[in-house]
Amino acid sequence: MKKILSAVLLLVIILPSFAKENSKYSIIRGKVTSEKIPADIALYEVVNGETVLHSKTKVAHDGTFGFCFIPDHSGLYKIGEWRLPARIYVSPGKSINLQISDENGLEILDPADVENRKMTEWATIINQIRKANTLMGNFTYKDIFPVIPGVEKQKDAFVSNLKTKNKVFDQFLKGLASAEFEKELYHFLFMPRTEHPDFKQLPEIYQRISSGDHFASTEVLKYDFGMTLVRMYIQYLTSTTTKEGKKVESDELVLTRVKNDTLKGWYFINNQLLRAKTYDVVYRDKVEKYNKFILTEEQKAKLHAFELTIRKMGDGEPGFEFEGITADGKKVKFSDFRGKVVLVDVWATWCGPCKKEIPALKELEKEMHGKEVVFISYSVDKVKDLDKWKKFIVDEQLGGVQLFAPADFSSPVCTNYKINAIPRFMVFDKKGNIVTIDAPRPSTPDLKTLLEKYL
Repeated sequence: MKKILSAVLLLVIILPSFAKENSKYSIIRGKVTSEKIPADIALYEVVNGETVLHSKTKVAHDGTFGFCFIPDHSGLYKIGEWRLPARIYVSPGKSINLQISDENGLEILDPADVENRKMTEWATIINQIRKANTLMGNFTYKDIFPVIPGVEKQKDAFVSNLKTKNKVFDQFLKGLASAEFEKELYHFLFMPRTEHPDFKQLPEIYQRISSGDHFASTEVLKYDFGMTLVRMYIQYLTSTTTKEGKKVESDELVLTRVKNDTLKGWYFINNQLLRAKTYDVVYRDKVEKYNKFILTEEQKAKLHAFELTIRKMGDGEPGFEFEGITADGKKVKFSDFRGKVVLVDVWATWCGPCKKEIPALKELEKEMHGKEVVFISYSVDKVKDLDKWKKFIVDEQLGGVQLFAPADFSSPVCTNYKINAIPRFMVFDKKGNIVTIDAPRPSTPDLKTLLEKYL
């Protein structure tokens, strides 16, 4: 999360002139005129089709507030209290002047800010349906279905007449308007209501907008509702699609109707994998099933971070892959030793307790020579001490597989296994599964007994 911004007077007085000299900075000046002034205002950004917090700023007693930052890109942001933030379009160097009130919501005060005026114009149009999709929206299909044709005409006219001087923005908002109109129609069907229609009673527009292939590109990830739209589209199809008299499973519909593989990956991550409670065989089988759609580094990082929250680190779970370099610069991976029991010693040349274990470790290696066990000593010395590590290996005549970590305590072994103190000994079975990530030290007979158990 970005740093919280609180110096409102600086934003109002000093930062405008600062921004003139730094054209990449964007400034948002705002005022809350509601009866109740909030303590702070949040700014959100869109990341992979979802809304995430960007930063917060304090609101002054008179309701004024401001933000000054360098946007990563031109695109959709949201501003306001967490329950109902409003959209704004932000780009590097753009200045936005707005007001937030209970009566009118978000208003753009600068007549020259055509982009954000168009954003609020679209919000007024879609709100005719969106108002029914809130928990306070006490509407039934008898209220909303008659409204849909008129809203669609307004949407089509809005898209046709959208011609600002910013062609990139025009293309963006046209796509957003069409996508949000479709999303709100699906959303309406799945909100709790006092009266629901039978799917046979749906207006023809549902069949029209849902037919054919969807999502050929990742454009939808630029919208704050992007992944919600994908999920609701699949939910709608699951409720209405049959094959040989039976409903079609959601996985099959994702594979056949969502054309972009990256979107498939995000769908499976958000709606299948992140719902797991334990790192069990069922979860691992799903990962293997969907792995070919987990393509981007962001997807891999999100899944990896989630797995760290559900792993127990020791009941036969697969060990994390990692690699290090040998003294002669060769890269060696943990998976290179499948078929053998593996002992990993995480240590450093500066660590007194680590060096104290070296004689016992060398003796254990000698006793188990010829058996299917590998001894990996994984150094977390700093990169600047690489030569010191190499010299230590020679001077102490260290055996086994000597590896140097790529980034000391920030290396995957340490971050994955939450290692912040050394020495640490870990044991893995012949399949690469965890036996324990906190094994006995070589100076006790228990370690040899444990290794022999898994040979």
